[in-house]
Amino acid sequence: MEFRNREGNEEYAFSLPRRNRAPGTSAFVRAKDEATKIEHCLRSILPVFDEIHVIDNGSRDGTAEIVRRLQRSGHGGAKIRLHSYPFALGRFGPEHDGTPADSLHSLVYFTNWALSRCTLRYACKWDADMVLAREKRGAFAGLLDRLGRGWPAAWSLAGQTVYRMPDGSFLARRGEVNREVRIAPCGYPVRFHKREHWEQLIRPRRLRTRHFAPVCFHELKFVDEEEFDHWSTTEFPSPRKRREWTTFQGLRDGGADVAVRRLPSTFLDARIGASRPRGSGGGRPDGSLGGERPANERPGGSPARKRVLSRRMPRFLGIGATRAGTSWVAAQLSGHPEIRMDRKEIHFFDRKLGAPAASGSARDRIDRLRYLARFVRARGGGRIRGEITPAYAVLEPEVIRRIAEWMPDVRLIFMMRDPIERAWSQARNGFPRWRGKALESVGRDELVSYFDSDPVRRRSDYAGCLRVWLEHFPPGQFFFGFLEEVREQPEDLIRDLFGFLEAGEMVADRASLARPVNASAPVPMPDWVRDHLEREYAFDADEVSELIGRQVPWSR
Repeated sequence: MEFRNREGNEEYAFSLPRRNRAPGTSAFVRAKDEATKIEHCLRSILPVFDEIHVIDNGSRDGTAEIVRRLQRSGHGGAKIRLHSYPFALGRFGPEHDGTPADSLHSLVYFTNWALSRCTLRYACKWDADMVLAREKRGAFAGLLDRLGRGWPAAWSLAGQTVYRMPDGSFLARRGEVNREVRIAPCGYPVRFHKREHWEQLIRPRRLRTRHFAPVCFHELKFVDEEEFDHWSTTEFPSPRKRREWTTFQGLRDGGADVAVRRLPSTFLDARIGASRPRGSGGGRPDGSLGGERPANERPGGSPARKRVLSRRMPRFLGIGATRAGTSWVAAQLSGHPEIRMDRKEIHFFDRKLGAPAASGSARDRIDRLRYLARFVRARGGGRIRGEITPAYAVLEPEVIRRIAEWMPDVRLIFMMRDPIERAWSQARNGFPRWRGKALESVGRDELVSYFDSDPVRRRSDYAGCLRVWLEHFPPGQFFFGFLEEVREQPEDLIRDLFGFLEAGEMVADRASLARPVNASAPVPMPDWVRDHLEREYAFDADEVSELIGRQVPWSR
């Protein structure tokens, strides 16, 4: 597939093949003025990738010279290819929004151009401020080695934001773990598309997303540098960026109200880390290597009680959608020995919480304890607590904000199906169960009123639900699945979900996975109902695809 730019520059036109066939994994690293980080980045990934393409975007601080030196240094430097992309780019946010996607100055065009440099079967988007964790390099290399076997898939990776202070010490804050799809088959079907504020990798529906469970990289931010100048606004749309900005500014201003933990000075390669100022290592003043500092040593340390409550909060929430396979998911999760769940649909946040109390107040702590009490007698003794209540999909923003305060790291499971089929299934289940009526006896006016009601309609508007949740949680904390996958690929779906939750792999036999759970009575949908819903439920499938980074299996 040929890509040409509106400026007519043929030198920077490019093509993406249907797929690359050569075995192996390429990494492409976009870099602009990353002289303080690029060596950390490249040395960490040289042992694991088969080729590394560094795309220098007009650096003026010697970034390209450092890359050339690494190319000549041996120790795998021959894997590195250096490319120049000399055009100014519209920065994330409003500048990106106003830049056409086919312009040389577009992040989308630039990233797809960088992708086109890769020649191997899989490609990985690796940023110049990312450092592969030493203790995870063996496991990560094993993942890359397995990529060419079996059915193709995309993989999400998790990273922890790490801040380097002016004295050379390194700090990390709980909750600043980012998960993003970074590895995918290299070719035209899997490429970057323009999205509001930034670019996003979009995959075909048939391409499953798998999750490399452990946090495997550190994302470096140096407090004495300008780390957010690639944004054209400080009104960040991403909750992850808002948290990072708050932490960064707090540390720059002296650490007020920022609860962090100190990392050992050796968490980066010693060979590079030795360049830090003498006596500035990440250990404690007494010379010992510090783990998390006591609360009274931490800037802005939180009360111990609050930290204990946060640690005991659930690791996952199933938030929707109603009649989209959530009962099946709950049945599979509750059977896993590492997972601890109460009964499905405890409805705490939509029915029992009430109006959220002031954050940090006595009533807020009582509300947390009331919620945690639901897990005391929950089934299973596993370490991974969670619950599934599909009604959470349509929670009010202030309640979602409170969930984000209580559980900033929580994993969110969102199942979907064709919105029209979902609404009809809700009617098939709801009328006999809650209204005591056989669906065949319900009149046309009553059905129309039911489908047009706000609670039913909102549950099929997946984009509307997700926009509110994505205001408070980054996309990497979501698992998106489809009822169609429950029916067609249940083993793959549940295996990926266990990986997402960092639970051990345990997949039931095919007969058990194929058994329906809480299925509605099979009543055919009348033609007039379909006509009405197709007219009234004309939700944009492309918008949902953009929000979740994956093509949905239905369209209108």
